Amino acid sequence: MSRRLTPAAFGAALLALAACAETPAPAVTAAPPAPAPAAPAPTATQVDPNRALPIFFEAWSAYIEEPARVALAEVATYIKANPRIPVLVVGYADPRGSAEANMILSRLRARVVADTLVENGVPRNRIRILYRGATPGFESLESRRVEVRVDRGQR
Repeated sequence: MSRRLTPAAFGAALLALAACAETPAPAVTAAPPAPAPAAPAPTATQVDPNRALPIFFEAWSAYIEEPARVALAEVATYIKANPRIPVLVVGYADPRGSAEANMILSRLRARVVADTLVENGVPRNRIRILYRGATPGFESLESRRVEVRVDRGQR
């Protein structure tokens, strides 16, 4: 069963996240742009602890496509088999939209990916979440991503 995040549901999610922020959410004045073609999902059978696994998203979306869900399930299996590996999940957005909206979107994407890892058995306390907002200079698929990698910064 495939669930799509509708523009209305996405807007509601953004507003809910914005309620947690210190500054108010930007007013939604226009519908999001038409979705880009589906992103190719990486295959987790190529898990390399020295490289980030990118999970790509359509424009203005935090929905994880089925191939990416499969890849995250495989990565979760690898992470669970290596209990000393801390995990870092970093969210990004493309530069379209306001800085605040992009920060919220990158945060939402990172949380959705982290929640998917938890659903697949990765203990939440092994996951650190960062979100970076817009990727300056990029408006392509590569800017609409979340990276899952070994956390070499803390722990």
